Amino acid sequence: SEGRLPDYVIACVGGGSNAIGIFYPFLSQKSVKLVGVEAGGLGIESGKHASRFYGGSIGIFQGTKSYLLQDENGQILTTHSVSAGLDYASVGPEHSYLFESGRVEYTYATDDAALEAFKILSETEGIIPALESSHALAYIIKNANILEGKLLVVNLSGRGDKDVSYVSELLNE
Repeated sequence: SEGRLPDYVIACVGGGSNAIGIFYPFLSQKSVKLVGVEAGGLGIESGKHASRFYGGSIGIFQGTKSYLLQDENGQILTTHSVSAGLDYASVGPEHSYLFESGRVEYTYATDDAALEAFKILSETEGIIPALESSHALAYIIKNANILEGKLLVVNLSGRGDKDVSYVSELLNE
């Protein structure tokens, strides 16, 4: 209804299927900035995260060459995320290509940032996002000053009602 392409398309990235699905129609549209947000868990430095691009390396996992969390012997590392859907050691090879080509900007959001985004959207708009999608929302909140006035498409995949009691427990700790 805006009559133009969005400035940004933003999605969470676990294995990457929902993100690649929303990015695909815009890949040839160079004016559209594509942003994939991984699970930063407790922070990259902590080692408790699921960010393959900022804490991983190229390897083979389940028959696919891609970025993954592995040790020096190629053994898969334990991952961590507040969101079970993003808690995965590898990412689809399409995302590895898009990362290396620079077509998509990949970043990460911590558990705390995703929980805050979950809370903000739930309270201000009455929309309960899935914890996975809350990572993409956290990117928007963190970069609000840069994104102000821009036309954004954020992929709210899944339903957050399944996460409400878990989030409530975490926020009350």
